[in-house]
Amino acid sequence: MMKAVLFALAMTLAAFPAAAQSPGQATATPSRELFLILFSPGPSWRPGVPMRQQDLREHAAYHDRLVREGRGFAGGGYVGMDGGMAIVRAVDLAEAQAILAADPAIVNGVFAGELRQWRPRFHTERPLVEAAR
Repeated sequence: MMKAVLFALAMTLAAFPAAAQSPGQATATPSRELFLILFSPGPSWRPGVPMRQQDLREHAAYHDRLVREGRGFAGGGYVGMDGGMAIVRAVDLAEAQAILAADPAIVNGVFAGELRQWRPRFHTERPLVEAAR
């Protein structure tokens, strides 16, 4: 699982050059930090039911809104296993915790979430590869 998370992070770096710029360079969101949310099945997860059939509509709408607001960067489910990951922008840990706590899948217990602050140290100018749907 950790290899999958690290691969996803490396792929994400390709689409986020502003976070890894040299000191003194302007960024699109200079006062925001990056946080990873690692989602795993929570207490309301229905065992034996595929993730696409879990109650995640409100969760998806919430993260879509975060992206539109500029607070969400990327997110999605793991391939071949339950759970997923989101990358969000927040001013500080308290704001990131509030973003996680307000997620409908956390509120209703379908997911449990682990929050980690992340500081990319390298990037590429190539765009993030579009995931197969």
